[in-house]
Amino acid sequence: MDKLEYVKGTILFGLLLGAGDVLPAGNMPVQVNNYVIPAVFANALQQGMNVPVFIRYDGDQALNRSQQKIADAVLAIKDGAFQINQITLDELPDRTELSAQLKTLLAGLKEKSFGTGTQIRLGNNASISLDTRSFYLELTVSREAMAAAIIPRTNMLGNSSAENVSNVLNYTVGSYYNKFSGANNASSYITLDNTTAWKEHHLNLNGSVYGIGTSDRNGELYRAMYERDFQGYRAAAGMVDTWNLQSIASMSALNSSRIYGMTYGNKSSTQIEDTRLSLVPITVFLPAAGEVYVYRDGKLLSIQNFSMGSYEIDTSRLPFGVYAVDVQVVVNGKVVSSRTAQVNKTFARKSSVTGDFSWQMFGGMLEYNKMDYRDHNNINHGKKETWISGVAMSTRQPWLSGVSLKSTLYGFDKNGVNETEVNVAFNDLVTANQQMLLATDQSWQSISTLNVTVPGGYGSFWGSREYSHIGNNLPMRKGDYFSIGATTNLKTFTPYLGSLSVSRTENKYFGNKYTTVDYSQSLFSNRYATVSLRTGVQRYYYDDRSGVNDKYVNIDVSLPLATWFSAGVSNENGNMLANATLRKSFDDSVITQVGAAISKRIKSKNDSSYRADNYAANGYVSYDTKYNAGTVSVTQTSDHNSNVSFSSQGSVAWTKDSFAAGKGNQSAGLVVHTNFSEQGRMVAQINGRNYPLTGKRNYISLPPYAEYKVELMNDKNAEDSVDIVSGRRSQVVLYPGNVGVITPEIKQLVTVFGRAKRTNGSIYANTDIHNHIGKARTDEYGEFAMDVDKRYPVITLVDTNGGVCEADLDLRNARGAVWIGDIQCDVQKQIASRTGGRNKDVY
Repeated sequence: MDKLEYVKGTILFGLLLGAGDVLPAGNMPVQVNNYVIPAVFANALQQGMNVPVFIRYDGDQALNRSQQKIADAVLAIKDGAFQINQITLDELPDRTELSAQLKTLLAGLKEKSFGTGTQIRLGNNASISLDTRSFYLELTVSREAMAAAIIPRTNMLGNSSAENVSNVLNYTVGSYYNKFSGANNASSYITLDNTTAWKEHHLNLNGSVYGIGTSDRNGELYRAMYERDFQGYRAAAGMVDTWNLQSIASMSALNSSRIYGMTYGNKSSTQIEDTRLSLVPITVFLPAAGEVYVYRDGKLLSIQNFSMGSYEIDTSRLPFGVYAVDVQVVVNGKVVSSRTAQVNKTFARKSSVTGDFSWQMFGGMLEYNKMDYRDHNNINHGKKETWISGVAMSTRQPWLSGVSLKSTLYGFDKNGVNETEVNVAFNDLVTANQQMLLATDQSWQSISTLNVTVPGGYGSFWGSREYSHIGNNLPMRKGDYFSIGATTNLKTFTPYLGSLSVSRTENKYFGNKYTTVDYSQSLFSNRYATVSLRTGVQRYYYDDRSGVNDKYVNIDVSLPLATWFSAGVSNENGNMLANATLRKSFDDSVITQVGAAISKRIKSKNDSSYRADNYAANGYVSYDTKYNAGTVSVTQTSDHNSNVSFSSQGSVAWTKDSFAAGKGNQSAGLVVHTNFSEQGRMVAQINGRNYPLTGKRNYISLPPYAEYKVELMNDKNAEDSVDIVSGRRSQVVLYPGNVGVITPEIKQLVTVFGRAKRTNGSIYANTDIHNHIGKARTDEYGEFAMDVDKRYPVITLVDTNGGVCEADLDLRNARGAVWIGDIQCDVQKQIASRTGGRNKDVY
């Protein structure tokens, strides 16, 4: 401290001592290191006072103080010196992260005194300084004291929002009528999937009933499973199939089997993974608040703002691919650092999470069909009940452009089986997959797949090879096939061509060969229509016998009015067919799509299997209502056989106080009580997607294991106007079987225009009009305009003498705005009704 400051402090201290006789006891000023602390601060400091801590890089030469808060400290005075009693770090402010060593030092800072100075050293890379005149605490750090703030790759789903027991029942109903060669038959089926839940616990039942309406009716229960998937761990038990038992790797050595058992592991649907980030993080260091510029081939891709510290660049905004980028750190308009980094975002990769390890254990009783597929013989030895037990593991690593490994080791009956899968992304252009099965009965299977994309958009090609050997016990089929194919974009060579695809598949075990060539090209496109050409050739060989040749040529026409038309000819092994297809889609309609197709043989082959040359036709209609969705289709063959089929699906949900039906088939959902009177329409925006709301209640089917942000709002395409008094925004977390309930307070408004008159014909000029949501006043002609809640369509007129007249308005069919004409009443009457004028929507 300089001499002048010391003199000022001494004089102030003397003045405060002179005033000591008038200060209450305990409110005396305190002198610390030649500074006099006023009594009001001294008393607080003796008990401990919260002071913010700001962070600063020791290489920052700026004179201004840091504004980046990093923690809160309890500052106190003891024995004539300042001390820090405790430091509490903020929860990653601005995503600034400190090293683990510095965090430990800060957490252990208890009753640490500044002594006669104003600085506390925290190892070699950090210090805390105090400005005693302003109580400004600053944490100064070197680059080594900071860790990169990595964007989380995973997010753990929180607790369920549904507090009560709830249930979701999904159903699918199907029915058909068939007329063939003079014989008629009909049948129906229903499939039910029911999930009952309490918070994160749920019980799922799945089964079907077939042959409804016939004497050959039968039903089967496919699944009865209890499951709890919470906080990263999944436990399930009951009657399941291999698909529901497993959640990591496959068990292909089992055919259609039923298992009575249980499973437990850390492969969980509650761990939500981010697939948009680069596989390997790109980190930058900023010595002060600034910006980061990301360039690719000299073109600016992104600008991101950060405070001082180390950060990961948000690569979710960048394009998919594996490519190099230039990263520049700019502070105060000056480039302080620059480097080249690699973005690794392969589109096919399912996750950017690496280094994790998933595991699962399972076991129980197995009921499986003991089949023998050797030597082309399908011998059924009947069902067998035996034991099953196993463990599965998987991991993902950032090697190359991402490597994932999965493996299952399991046993049943007298068999031990290991299945392993390796998926390698070498870069954005080349990926490979290898699946291997090894069993103790000498069975083995190998499936290799390679996908290659040609740079520059020229096309891609793929290849796959399977070979297997079947041992003595496993119910597996022999495999010996290969498949290759390629697609090329001929537009890269000339703009007048289209896309060509070629593929060949050969199954050597069964002696089947398939060769296909397809070509498509856009002929022209304008505001009125888009016309394209599709043509192709297929050649099939079955059981090493003579082949079948198919050829087709189609012209596709797409109109802007959601209409698509296709017409062409095809040749099937010497028989030429002419065909035409029409499809039309509808918006905001119960009927969502209609389609029709017609065909006729125009050239015959003598040994043809076609029995008639008449027209063949089929058509369908798809519908979508608030409570159900489905399709009706009709087919008429060329030999006068016909078929009519119908299928529909929907769901029913109920909770303690709510019951609603919907059209979805997800195992969770949301009930919104709108309580509209008569007609009405609004929108629920859920995670950015709009769902229409009508009537008194609505059920929205939603996928489970997800968090949803819900906002209620007016439908911009509807005439209705609503005022959402409360419950506009909600946030819900749904697990299977959960039904969230939202009960907002909604006023369904109608803007009413009218004229108030007495029964003698005189008008109510300049008269106050009230209702339960607002008020208005008639003009000199008795005319008025006001908003009315349709649920309470009563307005009250109060004349200048205090007389009251109530009018009950008929707004049952009113929407938006309406002219109600003349309202006639006398103040002596309690209730009056509108008599005259016509309802008319006002636009």
